[in-house]
Amino acid sequence: MATGLVFDESYFWYDSLNQPFPPFLVQPGANYDRPEIKRRFYNLLQQSGLAEQLVSIKPRRATDDEILRVHTGEYLDVLKAQDKGVAAVAGPGAVFAAGGLDIALLAAGGAMTAVERVMAEEVDNAFAFVRPPGHHAESHRGAGFCVLNNVALAARHAQRLGCERVAIVDWDVHHGNGAQEIFWSDADVLTISIHQDYYFLEENTGTGDHRGGGKGFGRNINVPLPPGGGNRVYQEVFERVVMPALRRFNPDFIIVASGLDAGCYDPLARMAMTPRGFKYLAKGIRRAAEQLCNGRLVLCQEGGYDLASTPYMGLAVIEGISGIESGIDNPFESFGSTIAYTDEVLPHQEAVIALAEAHAGDAWTEQGSEQ
Repeated sequence: MATGLVFDESYFWYDSLNQPFPPFLVQPGANYDRPEIKRRFYNLLQQSGLAEQLVSIKPRRATDDEILRVHTGEYLDVLKAQDKGVAAVAGPGAVFAAGGLDIALLAAGGAMTAVERVMAEEVDNAFAFVRPPGHHAESHRGAGFCVLNNVALAARHAQRLGCERVAIVDWDVHHGNGAQEIFWSDADVLTISIHQDYYFLEENTGTGDHRGGGKGFGRNINVPLPPGGGNRVYQEVFERVVMPALRRFNPDFIIVASGLDAGCYDPLARMAMTPRGFKYLAKGIRRAAEQLCNGRLVLCQEGGYDLASTPYMGLAVIEGISGIESGIDNPFESFGSTIAYTDEVLPHQEAVIALAEAHAGDAWTEQGSEQ
């Protein structure tokens, strides 16, 4: 099989400025969204020899017409006007330096280019190594380092290329509020978000009772996990919630918001995933795509904020979707796997999984109800 890798050097040039999370009573450290983190991930792919076994894909910039499939014209106008100044504010926690919009367009276009190559059967699946991330961006605003919603734009692009139903699976540790808002009433896009409960955004839209509206009721599934969930918890979610929902929905294409911040060392979350857990998710979603939609699968890079461990979490994801073993001894597996609860499901975690499992099961008997 062939896995594509979308990449451009300018992704590392995107500057989200120094955005400390208040309140700070001492001088804050560096911005969490540092290009060095993803650069180390890319360097690890190179040094491991894995990158040269992937198909290199050059991205293009998204056009205005493509952006307007997902975002409002008013929002795009605001971005263009602000991009001419020293700094722009796309929304809460989404600040960027002048010229950042051009790179954001290249990131969005990179996700769509990945879809094009998969649809053309030039690659079996693809990883869009894009920056800035996108999964917090809603139709009318950005948020949390995100300006344009890369996975939502990729989903709409897949539909334009002939796919009727598209599934978006978001395993970033923060709620995938953007796709939820954009596709809230859309029966042809399934959105599943696995995230740490009530974390990051000013309004908690990631609870289990946010299930979509109108014809889209039941097409939005949230799994808000309590802090501390590790590999076994995510495995249970995948097998009991994600896979059954995907089988019932029977998508023509699967898009993944592949955040790495559920890793056990990440400073912006309190989950306990190790590289082994990420590889399990990646293998599982590849298997789902092979079973349901002729392997059509694109992953888009989202969060991940630890300089040392994030690259190794990402390496495991690439190994999982490509089927290629790098042979690298992952140092963050040996220590992380000694945390006992990475392989346990505790009662309070089971309760959340069971509720999401029930929602995934009854979505197709209740679809079309007003929410």
